[in-house]
Parts: sequence; C-alpha cells; structure tokens
Amino acid sequence: MKTKIALFILLLSIGFNIDAAAQQRKSKKKKAKQSRVIKKKAANKKASAKPKSNSTPKATGESLSVAYSVTDNANTDTSATRTVIITSAFKPSLQNAAKINFTAATAVADSSRLPLTYKVPSSNLFFSYQPIPLKPLALPTDSPSVWKNTHRVKAGAGNLSSFYGEGRFSFGDGKKTITQIQTSFVQSKGKLYAQQYSKFDVDVLSVINTANHLEWTSHAQFNSTTRYRYGFMPNTLVFPKDQLQLVYNGLSLEVGVKNKQTTQSGIDFHPIIQFNRFTNTNNAGENNIIIKAPIEKFFGKMIGINITAHADMAKFSSSNTISINNNLYSIAPSILLKTPNVKLNLGLKPTWNNGAFNLLPNLTLSSRLPNSNFSVEAGFKGSFNKNGFRSLVQYNPWIGLPNQLKNTRSIEQYIGINGSTNNHFSFNTQLALVQVKDQPLFLNQLGDGKAFDILYTNMNALKLSGELNYTFQEKFSLLASASYSNFSKLDAVTDAFGLIPLEATAGLIWKPIGDLQVKADLFYRSGSLYRDSFSLTSRRLSSAVDMNLGVEFGLMPKLNLWLQMNNLFNNTYQRWNQYPVFGFNVMGGVVYSFQ
Repeated sequence: MKTKIALFILLLSIGFNIDAAAQQRKSKKKKAKQSRVIKKKAANKKASAKPKSNSTPKATGESLSVAYSVTDNANTDTSATRTVIITSAFKPSLQNAAKINFTAATAVADSSRLPLTYKVPSSNLFFSYQPIPLKPLALPTDSPSVWKNTHRVKAGAGNLSSFYGEGRFSFGDGKKTITQIQTSFVQSKGKLYAQQYSKFDVDVLSVINTANHLEWTSHAQFNSTTRYRYGFMPNTLVFPKDQLQLVYNGLSLEVGVKNKQTTQSGIDFHPIIQFNRFTNTNNAGENNIIIKAPIEKFFGKMIGINITAHADMAKFSSSNTISINNNLYSIAPSILLKTPNVKLNLGLKPTWNNGAFNLLPNLTLSSRLPNSNFSVEAGFKGSFNKNGFRSLVQYNPWIGLPNQLKNTRSIEQYIGINGSTNNHFSFNTQLALVQVKDQPLFLNQLGDGKAFDILYTNMNALKLSGELNYTFQEKFSLLASASYSNFSKLDAVTDAFGLIPLEATAGLIWKPIGDLQVKADLFYRSGSLYRDSFSLTSRRLSSAVDMNLGVEFGLMPKLNLWLQMNNLFNNTYQRWNQYPVFGFNVMGGVVYSFQ
C-alpha cells in the first residue's frame, strides 16, 4: 500500500513540473508579442508627437533606447523575469536649405592683394651620364637619279647605206671615282657622187675625289671624220674619189682640279690645262695648248674678287704654207657684289692678241624685280673668239687650207630679261648690239667652187634672241629658241657670206608611258648669202625646214628597240653653197644593257 502511495505522489510532481514549464513558454511568447506591439505603436506616434520616456536626447533626429527589467513579485516563480524594451524610432532627415536670392547689384571689387610667391628652379642641370653630341649631316644633293654603273651597246642600220653603233660604259662608286667611256661610229652614203660621210670617236672622262676635298678631272677624246668634196660645179666634172677625200683627226687631252670646299682662306680655284692636236690628210696640222686658271675669294657674303688668267697658244703648219703662230693671252680681274636680289660684276680684261694689246670691258648686272620671278640683265663686255684651224673646220668643214689666222674681237652691249611664271615654264630673251672685228666670212673658191676661202671683215650686228622652256616632271620637256641677227657696216665685202640671219629650233622629249620615249627636233634656218663662182654676184640660199623624229621602246628588261627618222620632209637644202644635205633617212635597231 505504501508503494502505491509513493508512485502516485511521483506522478503528481511530474505533472506539476510539466505545467510550470508550459506556463513559462507562454509567458515568453506573450512578452515578445508585447515588445513588437510597443515598437509599432512608437513608430506611429513619432510623426505626431515627441514620445515621453526616460531616454535623454543626444541630438536632433536621434534618441536613446532604454530597457527596463521588471520582476513580477506576485508570482512566486523567481526564474521568470519579464523585460520591457522601449525603442525610439529614428528617421534621418535633412535640414531645410536656405534659398539663394540673386540681385542685380554688381559684385564689390576685391582690392586686396594675394601674396604670390614664385619658386624659380635652378637652371643648372646635373646628369649622371654623359650626353651624346649631335652631328648634323649635310643634305644630299637632289639628283634625278642615283649613280649606277651602266654598260650598254646600241646598233642599227637603215637606208642610204647607213649604219650606227654606240657603246657606253661607266665604272666607279659615284663618290670617290667615276669613269665614263663612250664610243660611236656612224656612216651614210647619199645619192650624189662621193656624197659619203663617216665618223668614229672615243671619249673617256674620269673624276677622282680626294680626301682633302679636291676634285681631279681628266678628259681624253679622239675623233676621226671622213668626207668627200662632192659639191663641185658643174657636176659633169670627173674627179677621182681619193682627190676629193677629206680626213680630219683630232686628239684632245685635258686635266683640271678644283676645290669642292672653300679653303680656310676663303679661296676657290679651278685651273685647267688642255692639249689639242688636229690634222688632215693634206699634211696640215695644228698644235694647241690652253691654260685657264680662275681664282675667286669672298670677303664676307656680299663682296668678293675674281681673277682669271687665260693663255691660248697655237701653231698651224702645212706643206703649202709657212707656219702660223696664233697666241692669245688675257687676265681678267673683277670685283663681285652679290645680294639676294642683285649680282654685279665690275672688271676689266687686258688682252694680248698676237702681240697687240686690247683693254676690254667686263661689266655685268643682274637684278631681280621685287615681288616677282623675273630678273633684268644688262652688260658691257668684250671678248676674243679664237679662230684656229680646228675651230674653223668645225664651223665649215669644206674650207681650204688657211693662209692666215685672225682672232675675232667682239664688244657687246646687251639688255635682257629672264624668269619663270610657274614651276614648269621659264623664258629668257636678250637684245644686243655687237661691234665685231675680224669676223671670218666664207666664199666659194673660183672655178669648181668645192672649197671655201676665208675672208675677215669688220662689222656691226644687232642681235635679238629668245628661249622658252616647259618641263612637266620627267614625262614631258619642250625647249624652243630663236635668234635673229642684222649685219651692217661691213668694210671688206658688201654681204655677210656664210652667216645665217635667222635661225629657230625646237626640241621635244615625251614619255607617254614608262617604256616608251618619243624625241622630236624641228629646225628652221633662213638661207645665207653666197657668191656665185661664175657671175661673182651675191645670192641667197633657200630657207630650210628640217624635222627629226626618234622613238625608243623597252621590249624586255635589258633590250630596247629604237627608230630614228631624219629629214622627214625630204628637203635637200644647202647649209653651204653647192653642198646639199642627205635626203630622208631612217634607221632602226636595238639597245642592249648588260645590267
């Protein structure tokens, strides 16, 4: 029985403990619910009124939260403590900003000065390394093409039994040494008896640049020309060809040196010495030595002096005539004045012509017109033209052996203008009055007239000349020139025999495409006066018009084709009386380059 009572009391105590735990859980849930309700009510009341609590405000928009712990004395269970939490709601807000009102009044001038301090850095630079010095290089000379050694041959043939051959070879590096060799041969045979022509020449030019800025030049040339005096009248006469043959051989050797940079003394020099030997089949020959030594020095950039010494010594001899000495010496001191727009040369030229003294003027002026591309030139100059056997044959190859040689003196007064209108077009024109002494004239010898005698005369000449040039890149180039001369006051004869009063030329080079080049030449020449061998009266030759046309086309990288047509109008005019030129001539061939 006691056992049952003890079990009942144990079960009853367990039940009371379970009930007390349940009540505590309910009490905690109720307190949490009350706390949420209080927070919500406080948030709603904050907008309308400031809540009263035991919290102390710290600043505007901020409040303190205070928690109170309340002990329920009524309840004998001390393990349960109720806590009341009062939270003040906080909502951040900005204060109302003051509105800025703009007024029309001007701002008050600020007369105060601000203290400004400047700190200038030190101008001394201290580097921890050694700077490299700058070495400026000279601008290279603008050249249409870079030097390149070329080796090529040209050959062709055509009508009139024509043949042409040419070879050009160059060696060197283009800077220290340059050597050019050129050789050619041409021959033609006309329709008239003994109307034949052939020429062979070799030309060697060598340039050497030394380390001391000197440029040495050597030039050697040899040529041999064969022709026949086919201009005899009447043409029914019969001559063996060997009696008509003329063979001229010429040898020229030249050496010169010039400084490429002005010396420390400010002097530029360019002396040249030349030797010429000229002979023909009639055992006639001429030896000639020419020495020319110009020296120039400038004092500053505007004023300078120039002194040119010149010596031309020649001796002609033949089996039919005695030896003829022909010597010409001169020295020409001048004062030079150079400014950007004016160039002035003031000088004299004392000259000894075969022992006779002549004081010649040497005054020239060139002035650029302001704000333009035009320049005016004027001058009063005197000069001598050396008339030797070689120079006379080059002008008229049909002369007989001379029995005297006189040099031509010219005193010229001229004025001219030149300039350019754009990058492509340029011009030059000049008007001159020339007083000439010992001008050579050419008259047919009496009889068959196949040779010319030389007659010297004094005269005046009024000359008007002009030149036009148009260039477009390297594709098109046109050059035209004309010269008119009026001869008067001849004292030895009545007419200027053999001289041409009017002459005009034009040359064109055109490259329509890269591998095609067209070249054309046009000539006009008024007829010169001559003396008829039978009536001894003066007559004038017919005017002459001549045109040449050449074409060269690149067929392959190393092979070109060429075609040359001469005297397109087939006009057999006469430059010298009784000597008509060849008619229409056409030749064609190839050009082969070894590069």
